[in-house]
Amino acid sequence: MRSLSLKEIAEVTGGKPAGEWARLSVTSVGTDTRLLRSGDLFVALRGPNHDANGFLDDAARGGAKAAVASSKSPLAADFHSRNPEFPLVLVKDTLEALVALAAHVRQSLDIDAVGITGTTGKTCTKDMLVSILSRDRGVAGSKGSFNNEVGIPLTVFGVRKKDSVLVAEMGARRPGDIRRLAEVVRPRIGIITNVGPGHLELFKTEETVANTKAELARCLPEEGNLLLNAADPWSRKIARQTRARVTLFGAGRGSEYRARGVTTDGDARPSFAIRGPGLEVEVRLNAIGRHQVDNALAAAACAHLMGAGASEIKAGLEKAKLSAWRTERTVCTGGCTVINDAYNANPRSMEAALNTLVDASGARRSVAVLGGMAELGSKSDDFHREVGMKAAELDIDLLITVGKRARAIASGAIEGGLPRGSVFRCNDVPGAIDLLSCLLEPEDVVLVKASRAMGLETLPARIASPAFVQGKPVADV
Repeated sequence: MRSLSLKEIAEVTGGKPAGEWARLSVTSVGTDTRLLRSGDLFVALRGPNHDANGFLDDAARGGAKAAVASSKSPLAADFHSRNPEFPLVLVKDTLEALVALAAHVRQSLDIDAVGITGTTGKTCTKDMLVSILSRDRGVAGSKGSFNNEVGIPLTVFGVRKKDSVLVAEMGARRPGDIRRLAEVVRPRIGIITNVGPGHLELFKTEETVANTKAELARCLPEEGNLLLNAADPWSRKIARQTRARVTLFGAGRGSEYRARGVTTDGDARPSFAIRGPGLEVEVRLNAIGRHQVDNALAAAACAHLMGAGASEIKAGLEKAKLSAWRTERTVCTGGCTVINDAYNANPRSMEAALNTLVDASGARRSVAVLGGMAELGSKSDDFHREVGMKAAELDIDLLITVGKRARAIASGAIEGGLPRGSVFRCNDVPGAIDLLSCLLEPEDVVLVKASRAMGLETLPARIASPAFVQGKPVADV
């Protein structure tokens, strides 16, 4: 990030400087006192359950050179009264200040930019695209799921001098979020992986979800490119809302980038050929699950439009390392294999994960540990029952549901024909761990999947620990 004076920061954010700030400048920004580096500008964010203005003392002790603080927070006022010389920029809303500052920094960057959104697959697509482009150029990519009004600015602030491309994942919790993030990133290329029933408690209808994702399409310049999933029914409508050139990927009609001859190995890793205009390459993904094929096609198509060749695309896809808790595969001490896909969940990603479990298990026993899916609104029970019926359709050997919300998954599975003796309901994660310690056998393949709010991400580590040997706690061996 280029050097910014506190005077410039105050002008951009509409803030009021306080303390000894004359001729002071910063070159990096942070929002977490635990991760601050000496000389950072600390932005004290306020949320419904926390006020980081209470950590200004920690920021100062941690080496922060200055801070953006809330003019409305008593905690900031208290800090300033005790540290009148510490440089502050006092603003009405520190989150708005963070976004405004990131937009200001982005304007000064001579860099190409890609924005990625979608109901499912956006993080994996981002990881794959960054892996491809990094073969021959500097790339600044969103870390993990840094895809909101905090994560996107931090990604922009992290752009290095050697970077020529910015790849930003964009999430949304309400209409207008994607537009706001796109105004910061200013992407030339946009990827919309798909549209599905996600966050319906907030968006109410799938059409509202589609219109929100389409905000990325509407923000692209005329000389830009929009990549859409040819098989997604919303893509045709979204394509009419952009000035940019539209490129289709996937299995649908009119697709320019397709996968041929898709097969999976014993670990559920897909192999296939990518065919596109001037592109032909055979790949074997490092990621598991057939649903990753569309993510790989989106990444390959985007990279190809940006000048990447077949060798870079092949190497990038085959060496891509996905963000944590996205179909992470671990072989445990006791012989079980655990697929950790517990970062988040919606109906579409649940179905994809169950298909992956079946591919990965083969002749071995398949065990699905499923928690609830959050924010699905009035049809939540119906969506959960459909997941259970899918588990029955796939003939999953054991189904364990965790939490009250997931009980409808169990009901759907039994309704779909899964034997009652194969379906178990647990109230919480400790209960699931106790049950698994009794049920697991060597060679089982276990899928763990739920929305993040359910807290199932801790379960795979417990299964993989030495406490589970051949499916039994050490004390029982």
